[in-house]
Amino acid sequence: MTPPPTIACLGPEGSFSHLITQMRFPGLAVSLRDNVGDVFDFLATNPDSLGIVPIENSSGGFIIDTVDRLVDTRSTLYIREELTLDVKLALLGRAGESITSIHSHAMPFYHGDDWLKAHYPDVKRVVEPSTAKAAEKVVATPGAAAIGPRQNAERHGLQILHFPIAGEVPNITQFYLIGHLANTPSLEHNRTALIVELPDRPGSLCRFLTPLSENSINMKRLESRPIRGQPNKYRFYIEIEGSTADPRVQKALNQTRADGATIRSVGTYSADLRFES
Repeated sequence: MTPPPTIACLGPEGSFSHLITQMRFPGLAVSLRDNVGDVFDFLATNPDSLGIVPIENSSGGFIIDTVDRLVDTRSTLYIREELTLDVKLALLGRAGESITSIHSHAMPFYHGDDWLKAHYPDVKRVVEPSTAKAAEKVVATPGAAAIGPRQNAERHGLQILHFPIAGEVPNITQFYLIGHLANTPSLEHNRTALIVELPDRPGSLCRFLTPLSENSINMKRLESRPIRGQPNKYRFYIEIEGSTADPRVQKALNQTRADGATIRSVGTYSADLRFES
């Protein structure tokens, strides 16, 4: 892939989105955005750039903001790659200082709940907008510690007090690399994302899924989202294993279209790149 002029991702500096962006595109210019919608909006006015947005966390589930922007009929963006970050969390602070509060994003608190109950049962937990913001808060707050990527220790002049937190429990966050150009489907791609609308009748979803099963196509993700301005109407975000270049996938999707499904592909891509924080 030819490197783009700029990569947009969720900030601030030191967030997990920023971390995986630097790992995937070292040395490339990064535009840090405030939220998922801002990444999509940045790409709308910078068509040569790419963006990285989270799609799922193994502890917290789907990132609905990303799904909603992908299913929006006004979106012209495609998924180019799926990136996996094996998240390792650290407790950051100042050695020898008594900890009275721990700051982090909600997801690290959820992942490390048992560890925190065992080691800091009486310490106040403070939810911050991001792990990067948590580290910034610790710098200015006596008695505070933060949970986040260990790289934030050097960035903010803190020490790693414990690493990893709950390391025995898998903690995976997956991201999409998105852009205006779709990949040319090939058999090397092992994922396809689809936006699907089904006839309003009993058994529609079952009738859609049956051809996938009959053609040995595995479904990886399924999420229903309301259609704006159409009460009780829904679109489905569906990810399957395989490429639209695969005759089995083509056959299954043709069968579902013949049965009344409306299908829009938002990318056929590879999901093999993996990084560790």
